[in-house]
Amino acid sequence: MTDSLTEPRPRRGWRPWSRRTSRGADLAIGIPLLLLGVGWLALDYMFGHGMEVWAAQGDLDRIDAADLAHMARIQDYLVAVLVVAVLGLVFRARWTVLSQLLAAALAGALLVTAQHSWDRSHPGPAGAASEGMVSRYRENNAFRIPGEMSPASARDAQKEADRIDPVLKRLWEGGTWDPKSVRAALLEVGFQEERFGPNSEWLGGTLSVRDMGPRFETDHYITPEGALVGVSVHDDACVTAFVQKTNYQVKTNGPYPEGGCFEPPAGH
Repeated sequence: MTDSLTEPRPRRGWRPWSRRTSRGADLAIGIPLLLLGVGWLALDYMFGHGMEVWAAQGDLDRIDAADLAHMARIQDYLVAVLVVAVLGLVFRARWTVLSQLLAAALAGALLVTAQHSWDRSHPGPAGAASEGMVSRYRENNAFRIPGEMSPASARDAQKEADRIDPVLKRLWEGGTWDPKSVRAALLEVGFQEERFGPNSEWLGGTLSVRDMGPRFETDHYITPEGALVGVSVHDDACVTAFVQKTNYQVKTNGPYPEGGCFEPPAGH
């Protein structure tokens, strides 16, 4: 009697798409991802983009930079969400895929709205702002990027900033921010006003105080109340500051190619 042997079936290698992800695991991944994504978009709009626009205080160039950065972040988020959706398809996690498609739709709607708003406020050739807009903005505004400071110069600049900060804080808390009063207060603590000769040769001093400069609002230019402060610490180091009704700020930076310690206005 001959026993018939049954040939064993060849074992197939495991593939992520060979079986569907369980509903419990699928929901446990998809729902939190959707909530985190929606929460991130909301927080970035309110506290990321919103705070940057508020801090610009009407400076159109800083507002433009905040708008462009916001759109770039949404684009990065949209790519990440679509990658997760593709992974969900591979693992046959339909609820995760659905949650990421919903997040992608929301991000896409926000991006389209932001792009439409940008296009309306920056008329130009069709599609001019949709491709490489962030890199072009940086290229066109290279003259507004401060130079690098050496470590030693940065330390000296910070020492001067620490002298200026309490003065501006006192003025701001006292409701005083006109250039004349700001200049007088800084001269009292030992700063010397920068002086130039008839041929623009430097005669001494490091302090410069001026008004806030004109800003375009709606259909005309205005000069807000307040004062801008610049202190040339070294050839490669400055302290720049401002004080106005809403707030004051003191920071250190390298000089600008065309504006010295002061950030040059837009115009290129």
